[in-house]
Amino acid sequence: MSELNLCSRREADKLIQDSRVVVKGDRVEPILGQKVKAGETDIQIISKDGNLSRGSEISTDRGETVMLNKPKGFVSGQPDPRHNHTPAVRLLTRENIYQDNPETMDILMSGNHLSFGTRFHDDGGLPTLLNYAPAGRLDLDSSGLLIFTKNGVAAKNILNFSEKEYLVKVEPARSLSRQELKMGMKSLPYPPIWDLGCLLKGGRRLWNDRVPLKPLVEAEWVEEGTTTTENGNRQWNGAGIIRMVLQEGKKRQIRRMCRELLGLHVLELKRIRIGNIRLGNLPVGKWRPLSDVERVSLMTLNK
Repeated sequence: MSELNLCSRREADKLIQDSRVVVKGDRVEPILGQKVKAGETDIQIISKDGNLSRGSEISTDRGETVMLNKPKGFVSGQPDPRHNHTPAVRLLTRENIYQDNPETMDILMSGNHLSFGTRFHDDGGLPTLLNYAPAGRLDLDSSGLLIFTKNGVAAKNILNFSEKEYLVKVEPARSLSRQELKMGMKSLPYPPIWDLGCLLKGGRRLWNDRVPLKPLVEAEWVEEGTTTTENGNRQWNGAGIIRMVLQEGKKRQIRRMCRELLGLHVLELKRIRIGNIRLGNLPVGKWRPLSDVERVSLMTLNK
C-alpha cells in the first residue's frame, strides 16, 4: 500500500486493523502481515463515510505539516551522541511561530493538533512540537527550507517525488580537503569550470560512487563571480552564486559535485523550494504550518 502511494506503512497498519482495506473487492481481515499477489494494484480504502477510495484521504488536520527556515548549526534529524549538535526540531516552539497572515492564525486556532512538550528534552529547554519528523535532511552547515510532518504520505512524496531548489554560493577550491585525501583523491579540476553543462547532462560518477549522477533539472549562474579579461579568459574576482534544481538528493551531493566536477568550494548552501513549497519571506529560525493549498499540493504530488 505504501509502494502504491495509498498511505504510509504506519497508516496501512491502522487501516488493516480497522478492516478498511479492500483487495479485488474483498475486505481484508484485520491481521497484519498478510500477503497479496506481487504487482497487485486493485487495492482500495474504505473512507470514514463508508465509500471506497483509491488512495488515502487528505487529512483534515491542518497543522500536520509545518515548514522551518533552518539556520546553520542545527542538524535536521537526531544528533550523533558523539557531537553536541542541536536538532532543528528544538526550534519548533510557540515562541518561534511566524504568524504572518490570517490563514496561519486560523490554522493555529482550528484545533488541538499542535501539541507541545519536553518529552525528549534533558536540558529543561522550551516545549517543542511533539510527534513531528523531518521529511528529508539538511546538513549542519546548510540553511533554508526544512519540512516536518506527521503524515507518512506527505513525507514519502517529499523524499521521492519533489524537486528541491537551492542557492549555492561558491568560490574556487584551493586544495584537497583532509577527507578527500583520505579517500584517495589526487586533484580537483583547475582552473575551476564555469560551464555547468556537465551537471545538466548527468552520467558522471563522484569519487568512489558506483551509481552515476542523474541530470540536474536546472543549473544556472545567478551571480557569476567572474570577469572576462581582454584576451577572452574568465577570471574569478569573488564568490559566485549558482541556482540548482535537483530531483534526487544524495548525502552532501551538491558540495561534492561542486568540488569534484567544477573545482568549486561551497561557502553557503540554502534550500529555497521543495516541490511547490517555497521558503519565501519566512525569517531564519521561524516556522509556520503549511497553508491548505501547500498541504494539498504535497499530498497529490504522485497522483
